[in-house]
Amino acid sequence: MMSNQENINMESMLNVGTVLHGTYRIDGYLSSGGFGNTYVATHINFNEKYAIKEFFMKGVNERDGNNTAVSVSNSEKVTEFNEQLEKFKKEARRLRKLNNSHIVRVYDLFDENATAYYVMDFINGENLKERLKRTGKPISEGAATNILIQVLDALQEVHSKGIWHLDLKPANVMIDADGTVKLIDFGASKQFNSKTGGALSTSSVTYTNGFAPIEQMEKSYEKLGPWTDFYALGATLYNVLTNQRPPMPSDINDDHTPDKHLSLPLPPGVSDKMRDLLLWLMKTNRKERPATVKEIMDYMNITPDRARAAHDVETTILESPADVNVVSHAAQPVTPVLDEEEDHDDSENSAENTNKTKKAIFVAILLGLLIAVGGYYFFNGGFSSKPNIETVDSVSNQFIKIAFGEGSYTGPVNEAGKPNGKGVVTFSNGDKCEATFNNGEIGLDTISYHFSDNGDVFVGSINIVNNTAALNKGRLTRKDGSYFEGYFLDNGPDPKRGAWTDKNGNKIK
Repeated sequence: MMSNQENINMESMLNVGTVLHGTYRIDGYLSSGGFGNTYVATHINFNEKYAIKEFFMKGVNERDGNNTAVSVSNSEKVTEFNEQLEKFKKEARRLRKLNNSHIVRVYDLFDENATAYYVMDFINGENLKERLKRTGKPISEGAATNILIQVLDALQEVHSKGIWHLDLKPANVMIDADGTVKLIDFGASKQFNSKTGGALSTSSVTYTNGFAPIEQMEKSYEKLGPWTDFYALGATLYNVLTNQRPPMPSDINDDHTPDKHLSLPLPPGVSDKMRDLLLWLMKTNRKERPATVKEIMDYMNITPDRARAAHDVETTILESPADVNVVSHAAQPVTPVLDEEEDHDDSENSAENTNKTKKAIFVAILLGLLIAVGGYYFFNGGFSSKPNIETVDSVSNQFIKIAFGEGSYTGPVNEAGKPNGKGVVTFSNGDKCEATFNNGEIGLDTISYHFSDNGDVFVGSINIVNNTAALNKGRLTRKDGSYFEGYFLDNGPDPKRGAWTDKNGNKIK
């Protein structure tokens, strides 16, 4: 995750070299969010590295001149600060209850500098959101299955302790340098009533659009349950398999196709079993989703042996696994990383224990070992040991065949002569498509398509179904300046999921 230097208020961070609790020396910064700062620190006596989360409310708290003690800038906010501080401590205590290799561990909780801190695992790796952004491509089904197995193991532990995570998303799923999955950030988690169901408290819930089901968005606390986490799990799987943001529940409801292929389009290579699992997990009616982790594991044939293989095999997701960009020298702090998620947050938006990657190391070749443990799943993209092919040249009017059709490509190519980078394809009918290519494959995220017959221009994302491109979501602008913004159906504007606007910005009915 790239940091935005201009948006970072360094005055809100502790000075590098500060010693907390007489034990932990601050060595650098990991992340900064609306409700806290996360640092990398060293235990002075044992020379062990940890991550430390500090409660600090953006816009409410400020520091004294020595950058240590925290104060509330507005006396009217004191009550809110104290309430949120208690929630922060509850988050630490909930994490402390959990003992699982796929959940970040909490080792210490203490008050200092008029706020609170908790000490947890330092994870040398990256989260799935960062991985998708870094590589610009989806994760293979085999890799996604391996991640699924480990996240399910974490959720089984979480739910068994009477807790729901309630903010499961790619940014909260870490992969360390050894390929182990770690579930992080329990800032939105809630304790549930084991006898009657529902949440024990009705304080506001953080959620992220696209990853939260209807009952969570509507704050129907009595309807929350394991199925709420399972919807988010399905949305996370969809995100990593497509590198596309999941649709809103209303978009899924508006899609009346049996397989929901309009709202939940998947790459052609995704198996029917995985497709059916996604549909099951992302049912908008909570009663139609799985109710327990065991139901999902049974459906996916996840036996103890298979689960153990997923845990024990070095399944490095970081195509170029990296050491986190931190330094131990007190005079050289690491730049804080700001959370870029578009969260809908009514109360708390905890800073994520995310790590920024920098240096490449080698990836493990897994296929033979996976076959040895049963051949249940395979890896083809996310765990590929094939080196990245760099752009080495540029061409003009090179013949190319892509999902839109045959045309002439102008732009950069790699050593294999395949389009690799931002280029333009001109088709025989005069249409032009500008997009970013990766080893000959067109990127789905942002393209610009110019229609020669009427002068219309589409800018947005596409889907590829049966090797044919289809407009997905974006803006279609006409020559007169009017435009449609929203989703597209059969390559035409879908009036149910978008609207026309005239050149002056007025909605056209």
